Amino acid sequence: MDHRTALLILNMLPGIGPGRKRQLVDYFGSAKNALVASEQALRQVPGIGQRLAPILHEWEKHCDPAAEINLARQAGVTIITEDDDVYPPLLREIHDPPICLYVSGHLDVLKHSAGAIAIVGTRHTSYYGIRMADLLAASAAQAGWPVVSGLARGIDTAAHEATLRAGGQTIAVIGSGLAHLYPKENTGLAIRIAEQNGAVISEFPMLYRPDRRSFPMRNRIISGITRGTIVVEAGIQSGSLITAAQAIDQNRNVYAVPGLADTPHARGCHALIKDGAKLIENFQDVIDDFNLLPLEQTAAAETAASDKTRPPASEIHLQGLELKIWRLVQNGEAYIDDVIAMADEETSSVLAAILTLELKRLVKQLPGKRIAPL
Repeated sequence: MDHRTALLILNMLPGIGPGRKRQLVDYFGSAKNALVASEQALRQVPGIGQRLAPILHEWEKHCDPAAEINLARQAGVTIITEDDDVYPPLLREIHDPPICLYVSGHLDVLKHSAGAIAIVGTRHTSYYGIRMADLLAASAAQAGWPVVSGLARGIDTAAHEATLRAGGQTIAVIGSGLAHLYPKENTGLAIRIAEQNGAVISEFPMLYRPDRRSFPMRNRIISGITRGTIVVEAGIQSGSLITAAQAIDQNRNVYAVPGLADTPHARGCHALIKDGAKLIENFQDVIDDFNLLPLEQTAAAETAASDKTRPPASEIHLQGLELKIWRLVQNGEAYIDDVIAMADEETSSVLAAILTLELKRLVKQLPGKRIAPL
């Protein structure tokens, strides 16, 4: 048994999640050591006890990793762990990162997901909500931000669809195994996401069916993989508020779209705004918010978003305005106002492109409204 297989087994066992995996690894030194430990030794691990020790000790009775790997391979699904360089960088920073991620689609979108934004909201949405999700997702895609959502009906579906139409990248995080896609009517959407430079991902084994527990777990990945979460429409009891709460706990930015005061779909967003979420009317508000971060916060965000090392230039594909700006700053520092003038484009478009280059770790902002190549 190798380390990767040991992690897959822990991910498949009932009652063993990221928290208990961490306790086992801390106690025994590795996932493999935990799976070959005696039942008596397992009982001594905090959080394991008499109930879970027999399951771990006799793991062969509860899962078949070879069959799981074969099923994933037949479905064109890749299983990754934190040891892989394509594991989403910001997920490494949260309290309970997934043990494994099952990925259908393009792995590169996960590797470079640190500049992504989440767009979530109610399943029972209004025309206004769909329109706002569409506008925000399309604008994010045009600005180079991958869009993350949960493939649910309503706002999630609108966000994914708008991103695809705009030619952007989108990541769908689902609350079931990839062999039991939910909801079924979005199977075609999931296929298009995987085919069009995006990814559909889950931390659950292939045959896992959705339940009440799986969706809050899914939500922490949606917020954790991104730099911020936008809530478009949400009732007071909406699961989107769980995502927003997890985003706050993960030190991510939270944005809310206002609605009509007497509309139930708006109450969740208004509650978020009252609690300190930033009210936004368009995606430029999000871009401006990141541009206005104090320098020390910007540096911290860049550090959290990094993959430990910057990807080689040969792996980074620039075109259009991003490429123009990149060439303008190759000889050293430049004032942002000068870059805007030389780029000969709308100011908002230039600022968005600069932010995208920052997220790709190609430039950095300096005091005095200057930028420089990294």
